[in-house]
Amino acid sequence: MHPSSARTRDPQRGFTLIELLVVIAIIAILVGLLLPAVQKVREAAARAKCTNNLKQIGLALHNYHDANGVFPAGYIDGNTNPASTPDNDVGPGWGWASYVLPYLEQGNVFNQINFSQGVGLGSNVQVSQIPLAIYQCPSDPYQQSFTVWPTSVVVAHGNYIGCNGWVECFNNAGGNYNPSSDGGGAEDGDGANAPTGLAGDGLFYRNSRNRIANITDGLSNSVIVGERCGAHSPTTWTGAVTGGRCPAWMATQPWTTPYTPPGSAPNTGNGTAYDNADYDEALVLGHGNLTHLPNADNPFFDPDTFWSMHIGGANFLFGDGSVHFLSSGINPPTYQGMMTIAGGELPGDY
Repeated sequence: MHPSSARTRDPQRGFTLIELLVVIAIIAILVGLLLPAVQKVREAAARAKCTNNLKQIGLALHNYHDANGVFPAGYIDGNTNPASTPDNDVGPGWGWASYVLPYLEQGNVFNQINFSQGVGLGSNVQVSQIPLAIYQCPSDPYQQSFTVWPTSVVVAHGNYIGCNGWVECFNNAGGNYNPSSDGGGAEDGDGANAPTGLAGDGLFYRNSRNRIANITDGLSNSVIVGERCGAHSPTTWTGAVTGGRCPAWMATQPWTTPYTPPGSAPNTGNGTAYDNADYDEALVLGHGNLTHLPNADNPFFDPDTFWSMHIGGANFLFGDGSVHFLSSGINPPTYQGMMTIAGGELPGDY
C-alpha cells in the first residue's frame, strides 16, 4: 500500500460533536448522582449544628437557674393577670432567650439592652436587630431581621421558641388556661381534653417563674425549647413585641412567601396568613399537641407551633439538657405529654 494512502490521525483534530455530547451527558449523570449526596451531607452538618445550639441553650438555662433559683420567664410583661390573653399585653416583652445571653458568651449584647424599655424601642432599636448565630438553625434560609406586623419595630430573627404547653399559646399565655364551661378542652385548647393549669403548662409563659421542682413529669420527659423555621412564621430571640402579631405563612396553599405585605398576601379559601395571625406571645413561645405534630400539617393555620426545615421532624431541647429529634410520625399522646412539665402523663416511646 502506498504510504500516502495510510490514514494518519491529525494531531490538531478536536472532539467530534457526538464525543462532546457524550462527555457532557456523563458529567450530568455524575452531578445528578453526587448532588443529593452533597445535600445530605450539608443537611446532616446543619442538623448537627442546630443540635449543638440547643445543647448550649440548655446549659445556659440551667446556669441561669443555678444563679437565680428559677428559669427565666417566657417573656416579661406588665400584664400580670395570668388569666388575661396577650392582646392585653403592655410590654416591655423581653423574652427568655434575652435573659440567658450572659450564659451564652453574649454578655456584650445583654449589657446593651435596657430591659425597662420595650423590644425594638428607644435605646433598644439597634440591639434588637443583632443576629445571633446561637439562636439560628443553619437549615433555615430565612435569617434576616424583620418588621413585626403591624408595628414598625424591627427585630432579629431566631429559630428557637420556649414551650408553652399543649394548649394554644393565646389561651395559655399567662399559664392559667381554663377550658370552656362545657369542659371543651379540645375545642379551646386544640388538643386532647387533658388537665389544665400547671398540669397543662410548659416551662415558659408570660411572667413565669418555674423552678426545677415544678417539673414533676421529670426533666428527661419534658420539652422546654423547640425549633420553628421562618417559612412557618416569624420568630425572634428578643421577645414578645408589644402590639405585634405573628402571621402564619403556611396557612395558604401554596404557602405564602415570608414577609409578603398584607395587601399582596394570597387568600386561598381560609383567609390570608395575616387573617390567621396570632399575638405577640407567638413570637417567642410555641405549643404542641396530638393534633399538631412537628412538620406534619399542610397547610398549617397555627403560627405558634413547632416546625423546622429538617426533613421529617424537628430538634427539641428537654429539661435535662438532652436534645432529641422528634419525627412527624411520633405517637400523638406521647408528643402532647412532652409539652407539659406537670401533666402526670406516662412517658412513651419516641
